[in-house]
Amino acid sequence: MNTGVFQLLPPGADFFLLGAFAAFTGGGGVANLTLSNWARDKGYGMSSTVGFIPAAVGGKKVTLAHTGSTFKPTAAALERWKGWWRIARVDQWGVYFTGAVLGMTFPALLYVTFVPGGIDIRGLGVAAALAQAVGTQKGAVFGSIIAMLGVWLLFKTQLDILEGQTRAITDILWTGSSRIRAWRGGDVRVIYYSVLVAISIWGIIALKLTQPIILLTVSANMAGIVFIISSLHLLYVNTRLLPVELRPPMWRRLALVALALFYGFFVTMWLWSAAAAAL
Repeated sequence: MNTGVFQLLPPGADFFLLGAFAAFTGGGGVANLTLSNWARDKGYGMSSTVGFIPAAVGGKKVTLAHTGSTFKPTAAALERWKGWWRIARVDQWGVYFTGAVLGMTFPALLYVTFVPGGIDIRGLGVAAALAQAVGTQKGAVFGSIIAMLGVWLLFKTQLDILEGQTRAITDILWTGSSRIRAWRGGDVRVIYYSVLVAISIWGIIALKLTQPIILLTVSANMAGIVFIISSLHLLYVNTRLLPVELRPPMWRRLALVALALFYGFFVTMWLWSAAAAAL
């Protein structure tokens, strides 16, 4: 009902769905954490000293360190580090942040413009609902374009999430277990592609368990939990293990705490509402 009054959280809000939307902002959960892998694979900064995960086909064996590497904070080294940091900021703010905002805003505007409010599209037709609505109002050509864009965006997004999750799990196993690092001669490609195959097989099995939208929502809320843990973990690592000259300013530290509280709110409300519905 339209009361003419703005409500931040309307009565009866689905926190399971809202938490999923919040957690999938940008890349979502684990995928956001692996953006640093891009810098590592490019050899930016100290990344050239720790190695990377090479390709299975055409790639050579690369020794991947299981610990980080820092430099002595001399004046020359700090000046060079600032140059790398400027590149990372341009990438994160100019490309990733701007792209993420536009990538979330444009589809949302299209949905609220063409799809009537109050329609439940959480079934198998969620991806086709917008294309069908646009086709009905603007013609089959525009509907077909939206459909093709939707297929590509969903495919590319899930491919990125799959790759990011595989990298994250590989890094966790590689840094956490000396036995795994020694397996098959210390070739990290074996770990990476073993994890990739395992996740792919599980994905095929999971698709037969329930509706894709349910799997998407569950995984997104799990990403919210990941955000809570990773925010506090990053805060600890950046303020304890880095040299003093490289530690983040206070506003970045507060931002990490705020991020943990933000996603903690959605996770708490989701669990609270689920418990209330079960009683």
